[in-house]
Amino acid sequence: MNRFLIPLVILLGSFLYSLFWNQVRRPECADKTGEAVAADESVVETLPPVTEIDTARLDLTPTEKALFEPLDIYFQSGSPNIIRTKELNDWLALAKKYLEENPDEKLSLTGHTDSDGSDELNQGLSEVRAGKVRDILTAEGFSATNLEVSGKGESEPIADNGTVEGRQKNRRVSIRLIK
Repeated sequence: MNRFLIPLVILLGSFLYSLFWNQVRRPECADKTGEAVAADESVVETLPPVTEIDTARLDLTPTEKALFEPLDIYFQSGSPNIIRTKELNDWLALAKKYLEENPDEKLSLTGHTDSDGSDELNQGLSEVRAGKVRDILTAEGFSATNLEVSGKGESEPIADNGTVEGRQKNRRVSIRLIK
């Protein structure tokens, strides 16, 4: 019987305490001068003015929204060969159509690697991978002038390099539309 009575008393006590705290007692808070202010009085602070909103991205078309989200292309370990997916093919078809309609826009191709190997080796490999993606895109009809290539090496991982899955996610080239 005690095992039911004790939790019931605790629950009832908690309820009564909560009721007292929130309804019977009138909570008070201090204003900037340290004087108590009753809860029913309103304390309004002046807020700083709203900063300018970056409107460049507010008026994006659905196509631009899709292209501004980076797409990651993955690679086998130590290899510049990409792993082709349906998502990649769909994204590239959308990007190609958009760039044909907007020849002044560009795609950024940024290569990344996992942490296996030296920093110099990984930097070179990330640049080779980004270049390989550029070559694939130009072979598929993209203009080379619309593609900006860079390599980050192992400096910007998106997953833990301590696991096989994490290293696999870090071997990538990120493609996105830049304005």
